[in-house]
Amino acid sequence: MNYTEPLTAIILVLLWIGVLRLAPSRTKRWLVGVSVGASLFAWPPCEWLLSRHLESAYRLQPFRMPPGVDAIVVLSGGVSPAQFERPYALPDHETFNRCLHAAWIYRNSPLPVLVSGGGGRRRIPPFAVAMRELLVNAGVPPEKIWVEDRSRTTHDNARLSAQILRDQGVKRIALVADARSMRRAEACFRKEGIDVVAAPSKFMYISATVEDWLPGWRAIRGNVITLHETAGLLLYRWRGWI
Repeated sequence: MNYTEPLTAIILVLLWIGVLRLAPSRTKRWLVGVSVGASLFAWPPCEWLLSRHLESAYRLQPFRMPPGVDAIVVLSGGVSPAQFERPYALPDHETFNRCLHAAWIYRNSPLPVLVSGGGGRRRIPPFAVAMRELLVNAGVPPEKIWVEDRSRTTHDNARLSAQILRDQGVKRIALVADARSMRRAEACFRKEGIDVVAAPSKFMYISATVEDWLPGWRAIRGNVITLHETAGLLLYRWRGWI
């Protein structure tokens, strides 16, 4: 546990003290509602509950490759640009986890791996380039890696990757993405005519540790991701992408 969890808890306690003792009575009901919402939004059990509609369809267990899968596809998260002291792009935490998960799947089922992710801001090379290097360092042979480096969205990931997969005769894939992002990603690939076996790389779950029961910034960030993915599902359905 780092300092952010107890610090967030202290801030919330002070907020409640201020609301209950110092707030004018005419605004107290509204402020209590805001305080309840803020407390729940920062509480890990609430994050777990809100993420169920995105993650509950997938089993929390080590991935086992079913028969008939032709390739592994791993989608990018983000990549940090090169810095003065680090003259190379660096995959972010989500991309790093996804690539390591894909490499582990490859070691158990040596199929071609397609990395998908285009460029972002200036000075950032295509995400797929950094992902390919990470996979090579994790033991995946370079000749077994296919690269899709033009996509900017999950819709692009599926549309452009599907072109490569069809050219290679691939009809069924093991798709690697975070469990919370999987519903939208899986639906995008199915829309392109690719059969998908989900291979989620990260689940939200509650353990018995104190950290998982104290309010903190990690839960706030997780709930923001849940809201983003929920809005993404609605938007993609409206646009006919899934």
